[in-house]
Amino acid sequence: MANRHKPLPWRVRVAQAADVALAQRPTWEKWPLPRQLNFLFSAEGQVEISRLTQPHSVLAELHRHLSGRPADEHGRIAHLLRQLAQRRTALFARPELAPALVQLGLHYPRRRRELADWQPPSKNAFRQLDSLVRHLFDGFGDVPAWVRHRWGQAPDGRNGLCPSALLVHLGSGQPLRSFAGLPGRLSKRQAHLMQQAPAGCTFHEAYRYAQLAERGASEYLGVVLASPLGRLPVGDDDDLYLAVLDLFRVETEVDAWQFGLVCDYVRLRRYQGTATEPPQPGFSVRGRSLASLLAHTARWQRSLGRGRANPHFSQLLDATWPGLPVPGFVGGAGDWVRIRQLLSYPELLEEGQQMQHCVASFRQRCQRGQAGIYSLTLGGARKLTLQLSPERRLVQVRGKHNRAPTAEECGWVLSWLTQEGITAIDRVWDQYYALA
Repeated sequence: MANRHKPLPWRVRVAQAADVALAQRPTWEKWPLPRQLNFLFSAEGQVEISRLTQPHSVLAELHRHLSGRPADEHGRIAHLLRQLAQRRTALFARPELAPALVQLGLHYPRRRRELADWQPPSKNAFRQLDSLVRHLFDGFGDVPAWVRHRWGQAPDGRNGLCPSALLVHLGSGQPLRSFAGLPGRLSKRQAHLMQQAPAGCTFHEAYRYAQLAERGASEYLGVVLASPLGRLPVGDDDDLYLAVLDLFRVETEVDAWQFGLVCDYVRLRRYQGTATEPPQPGFSVRGRSLASLLAHTARWQRSLGRGRANPHFSQLLDATWPGLPVPGFVGGAGDWVRIRQLLSYPELLEEGQQMQHCVASFRQRCQRGQAGIYSLTLGGARKLTLQLSPERRLVQVRGKHNRAPTAEECGWVLSWLTQEGITAIDRVWDQYYALA
């Protein structure tokens, strides 16, 4: 009993006092902003910040994007953030703007104007960011919107270009053609046309827009971005795919949304070969008609569902996956409209055979969680196949033979997107508004 009154060892008392002090310390988000920033860039903050921050706060995101950077970059970023903290701005209220703030600090030494001369145009954080970027770096006011809207985003994996560095380069009055690291040589006309690309484009998409505009085919931008030209980096195969596009431009009555599927078949012939023919590295569409290419493509699609005699096919039939955590949709009188996710390889095969497209080739992406395939039926009849990304974005909408959706079908898809809070890429919205 006497041990209860025995004094604790000195080290235990110190540890307990430290725990009490830490527990009484105010949370990170309740500190004044200048104090938060000072702690963020201090040696103590680098060690303790992960214990004090909420996982999705602005400064937790700043800490994540600052980790691993050299000390000189920390100094530049800290200099700008401390200046911003003295101004009335909403930029620190949005966690998703943390990468943009880091890029502002990194490029601040190359500014064209001083921060002290900038006034926030509104209370909206995103408008403030756009205004601040233009004020600091757009010296002549002619940087394209698609470049400005990419500020702070990670480099495109297809070309490794940093959008923020590109904006600073253009804002200083230098031509696009002189930017280091371009994926290919640009002509003066291509560089001029790239600056006219739509606001939502990435660098890769703006480059494709310039290729099409140079041929007078900019109306095919949505079709091209959904094809291998939209997925693959700039390369020597561009001329091959553009030659296929020229065939579609001549045959205007053919559904242009089959372009991507024909390109997939051409790529198969060039690099992989078929069951009866080896790869042909010199495969070309010169001398071939569009009808011939479509016929070969259709036979290839049907062959994706065949092969039950293949010893490996039985294993594929057992392939299943949990799918994306996005519910389907039921609507209309008597549940006439249904959207459900396909969760097995046999379901993909059946969808591809019924709809006459190559959705069965998405098996590996579905198993890896990189895509979710949904089927829309009206009265039990298959009408559309839809692809979702893991970020809850609608990527593709295709009908039978890869046709574009009708106005009625777009209406039901929009109801599903609204109900589940799903976004859609620009070319999907373009299809909807074209029919509305």
